[in-house]
Amino acid sequence: MASSTQTPTPRTAAQADTFWTRLSPTTRHAGCLGILLVVALAFYAPAVFEGKNIQGTDSITFRANAQVTVEHHQKTGEWARWAPNVFSGTPYINEQISVLQLDDVVNLVRGAAWPVSLLFVLMAGVYLLVFYLTRNHLSGLLSGLAFGFTTYIPIIIGVGHGTKFVALAYAPYVVLAFVYTLRNPSLLGGLLFAGALALQLRANHPQIVFYTGMLLLLWWIVEAVGAWREDRVPELATSTGWLAMGTVLSLAMAAEPYLARYQYKQYSVRGAAAAVNSGGGGGGGMGWTASMRWSHGPGELFTFVVADAFGGGGQTYWGPKTFTEGPHYVGGVVTALAGLAVWRVRTWLVWGLGLGVLGTALFALGKYAAWLNWPMFQYFPFFDAFRGPEMWLSVTALALAILAGIGLDHALRREERRGRRAQSADPRQRPLLIAFGAVFGIVALVWLAPNTFFDFEKPNEQQRIRQALLRQNPNVSPQNPRVQKAVQQQMQKLKTQRRDALTTDTQRTLLFLVLAAGVLVLYRRETLPAWGAGLAVVAIVGIDLWGVDSRYMGPDRYSSQDVEQSIPTYQFDQFIKKKQRQAGGLGRFRVLSLAEGDPTSKARPSYHYENVGGYHGAKLQRYQDYLDHILQVTGSGPPNENALDLMNTRYIVARQQLPGTEVAYRSQESGVLVLENQDALPRGFLVGQTEVVDAPKQTWSRLRSSTFNPRQTALLPDPLDQPVTPIDSNSTAEVTMEHYEPEEIRWTVETDAPRLFVASEVYYPAGWNAYLNGEQVPIHRVNYLLRGVHVPEGEHTLEMRFEPAADRYGTWIAWVSTIFVYGGVFALVGMRVRRQRSADAGDEEG
Repeated sequence: MASSTQTPTPRTAAQADTFWTRLSPTTRHAGCLGILLVVALAFYAPAVFEGKNIQGTDSITFRANAQVTVEHHQKTGEWARWAPNVFSGTPYINEQISVLQLDDVVNLVRGAAWPVSLLFVLMAGVYLLVFYLTRNHLSGLLSGLAFGFTTYIPIIIGVGHGTKFVALAYAPYVVLAFVYTLRNPSLLGGLLFAGALALQLRANHPQIVFYTGMLLLLWWIVEAVGAWREDRVPELATSTGWLAMGTVLSLAMAAEPYLARYQYKQYSVRGAAAAVNSGGGGGGGMGWTASMRWSHGPGELFTFVVADAFGGGGQTYWGPKTFTEGPHYVGGVVTALAGLAVWRVRTWLVWGLGLGVLGTALFALGKYAAWLNWPMFQYFPFFDAFRGPEMWLSVTALALAILAGIGLDHALRREERRGRRAQSADPRQRPLLIAFGAVFGIVALVWLAPNTFFDFEKPNEQQRIRQALLRQNPNVSPQNPRVQKAVQQQMQKLKTQRRDALTTDTQRTLLFLVLAAGVLVLYRRETLPAWGAGLAVVAIVGIDLWGVDSRYMGPDRYSSQDVEQSIPTYQFDQFIKKKQRQAGGLGRFRVLSLAEGDPTSKARPSYHYENVGGYHGAKLQRYQDYLDHILQVTGSGPPNENALDLMNTRYIVARQQLPGTEVAYRSQESGVLVLENQDALPRGFLVGQTEVVDAPKQTWSRLRSSTFNPRQTALLPDPLDQPVTPIDSNSTAEVTMEHYEPEEIRWTVETDAPRLFVASEVYYPAGWNAYLNGEQVPIHRVNYLLRGVHVPEGEHTLEMRFEPAADRYGTWIAWVSTIFVYGGVFALVGMRVRRQRSADAGDEEG
């Protein structure tokens, strides 16, 4: 097997003198990149040329969550790091990075040319990577197009997974810097890797970064085997050292925002599962069941080559996942070329990519490959921090696209043949036909005998159909033969539709395989030039992917409204917002919205007012405990009244009246009620009694109890160092809110004796500080998730400010490391250019 550092086989004279090779390298690069840009512009033309917006659900969710931070920025020019409108307050909803790096150049046109700007960055990165590996422009063009239009890309763009898309856009540059450093062990390589990885980290999607890193780790393992077998261990050790240095520097360059984000993770549901009952943060991650949701079914891997093998996405999907937006389709041609590369291009680099494809695909199977994923989940760092194993296939598709480019390069290389060999068949034609024939044969077999491989039935589907029929006909017995017959008829109809979709797409894949193989055979027989055959294969792959992608990025994905305009405003919203203005604005009360279903899965209310519920993929673990064990909002009964009072919940949006509330408004358009909870505690108040209850379960139970009065007593995990005095009818205990902003709250507190001030604000010790008359004082955790400050006798000014030290340190670390890395790259490149010019000048003199 050849080393991965081996240079490509030089072109022969037969290939040298063609239209394509007569073009200058610069022209060929410009032509290929121009094709990628034109295709991207054409596919997303409504967004670029018609001014329409892609209205993904996640984009709308983000915009709703970010509303308070946007308003704060419009008012002050600063971005708030604490959002009080989501889950009663949570940090880092709308992170803004102040340290400038190369991604800020892309961001200059990102808004005006979304998503084409980032899509071009993605495809150009793959193009440059594959060109670097093969020195073949058309191979780079194929790979760039294949990954840019793998179906997963338009799907995530369409649903609004913007950070995921951005992270994938920078993944090719990380891989390019990785392989450059393997081939050129040097400080420059390490710095380039640091810069590329930092860009991906700054996309704010750690899961894609982790998956990209795992792909490179698998690749490196194969490289290590090759280095050991070929006595290149010192060289690989040097490369690995520079890569390790680059990794450390990249983390430093992304210290803003990751230092604060890592700190937050310790308190979130992503990092605190192992310490859910502790007083502070904790390590660990999500549980196995939560992490393995959206495991990719083994049979679904067939969707790489047949898009609708499992019904596509949405309502047509019938695979084992709860639902999916669509397949990870790369096409039969890309798969065949990738297989050709792994089989015939025998370098450690190719085998490393091959192991990357295999490993990431197995990780994507999640619970269906527990023999691999369970040990990784238990012992490999950060493996348990992410959910949705299906997402692994995004980097599987990247590796397949790279391999396909290498495969095309191999197919387009022609050896000099002399004598008898020149008269015989091209020796590379047979492997080509075998590679394409293998994929063709598998797809054809499924086409001819689909029922042998698929049952076309979603798990427990018949039971769900039966339950739906019985709900429509409540007086019919489940044992009625007519019910079973109706179930079978409906099931048979669905199976026929699914089988037809599979048949159509298998035929489609077979057609593209035949076309691509035919083009390459014509080239091997010298009927087509290499550039003509290469462009034809690129066109075939492009047409194939365009056709499938159009199913997921149709006219319904576009809207003439912007994202903010897509967030509904109802009559009851207007009523509550009016009440908020009358009360003094932000910080006066919260709202629990029950009328739209699960309040923890909807972000819309957070756009309009401070929401007890909300939607966020990594909420604070302590708040999750509040929802599950104190408020008990997911139970069958009404929310706990003490829990509502504690969180300053003045209004509840519901469809029926709840105990302890009064109807304040009834919507004429929908019948939705706005219920007023007149017992809601203010945002800040004083208590004169405390109880020490350190165990979480006992604390939850005490808070839920009807005998507990939060106006008089506060529960603490530890006793206070200073005493407090009970409040009676003759006591002075007054609190007045003077100022409320997302990151700064100020009260005037007057008390005739030492007491405990309780703020109905979420306890987050990694950022909030309290100041009494300008002097910092400790914040105590009160009532499991609130903040408390001991206040002595007298009149005081009490302030709480969000001042996370991790943000401050992270910014300084990021600036210093960014200047070091970028300055180092410019200096090293400048030295190389100067040396090259000196060498060229010496040659001219000679």
